[in-house]
Amino acid sequence: MKTKFYVLGLYAVLAVSLAGCSAMPQPPTAPSATTGGSLAAAPDGSTLKVTPPAIVSPIDGVNADSRTPTLVWANSNGNYGSVGLAYEIEIQIPDGTNVYSMIVGETPNTGSHKVGKDLAQNVVHSWRIRAALAEMRGPWSIWAEFKVPAPAAPAAPIPGGPGPDAFRTPDPPAGQRLPLINRQGVVQAVANANPAALRNSCQPEGGSWLFMDLTVDAMQSIDLRWGYNAKRGNMNDPSLDVVSYHWGAGPDEGSSQVYIIDLIGGHCGSNPSITWGNVTDITFNSGTLGRYIYRRPGRR
Repeated sequence: MKTKFYVLGLYAVLAVSLAGCSAMPQPPTAPSATTGGSLAAAPDGSTLKVTPPAIVSPIDGVNADSRTPTLVWANSNGNYGSVGLAYEIEIQIPDGTNVYSMIVGETPNTGSHKVGKDLAQNVVHSWRIRAALAEMRGPWSIWAEFKVPAPAAPAAPIPGGPGPDAFRTPDPPAGQRLPLINRQGVVQAVANANPAALRNSCQPEGGSWLFMDLTVDAMQSIDLRWGYNAKRGNMNDPSLDVVSYHWGAGPDEGSSQVYIIDLIGGHCGSNPSITWGNVTDITFNSGTLGRYIYRRPGRR
C-alpha cells in the first residue's frame, strides 16, 4: 500500500511540474493565442510584443538639412529579450497623405534611414516608425514633425546678369562689417559648366573675359554685393581673376570696404584651376586698394 501511495504522489508532482512548464513566458515575438489561430492584437492594434521605437531626429518641427533627410530612432525592446527586427517608416504631409513608406533592417541600439526620394519643399512633414517581424507589427512611435526648407537661391549663371530686383544683403549695423561667405562651390560650378572658358581666361594673351563674366553673374544672382574688383582702386582697370564683396554700408559702386578674393590658381598658366584666396589683408598691407565694380568697363 505504501508503494501505491508513493507512485500516486509522484504522478501528482509530475503533473504540477508540467503545468508550471506550460506557463513559461513566450518569446517577445510570439503573440497571444486567440480562437481560430489569428494574431492577438493589443488595444493599439499591435501584434508584436515590443516597445515603440523612440524618435531621435528630426523632431519638434526643425528644418531638415536636405530634401532627403536622415531619420534617426532608438530601437524597440522586447518584453523578454531582444530579437532582430525590421522597422516600418511612414511619412505624411498635413492633409494625411502618406508620401513615403519603407521597411528597413535593424542595427544595434539606434537605427537610421536616409529618405530615398525628394520630399516637397516648404512643407511640414510628420513621420513615425514601428517594429516589424514577418506579418506582425509593434506599436507605433509618436508622430514627429520636421520641415523641408524652401529652395535656396540659385547658384547657376543667369543669362544677361541679375535683374533690378535681385537680392542684396542689407547693410550691417554701424561700425560692423558683413561676414565673408565662401562661394567657391559657385565658382567651381561655373568652371564645370564652362571648362573652355576657364582654359581661355588669360586676357593678356588673347583670352576672353567670358569666365569672369559668367562667374560674377552667378555670384550676383545670390547677392548683388559681389562684383568685379578695381585694381589699385582704378575703376577703369578691373582685376583679371579677382572679385570683390562690399561688406560695408551705403552704395556698393566704388566702395573700398571690400573683401578681395582670388578665383583662379595658375591664371595664364598651362593648367588654370579654381581657388578661393582671400587676398584682402595682403592687398591692404601692400599699400594698394580694392574697390567694388558692379559691371566692368566695356561690358553691357
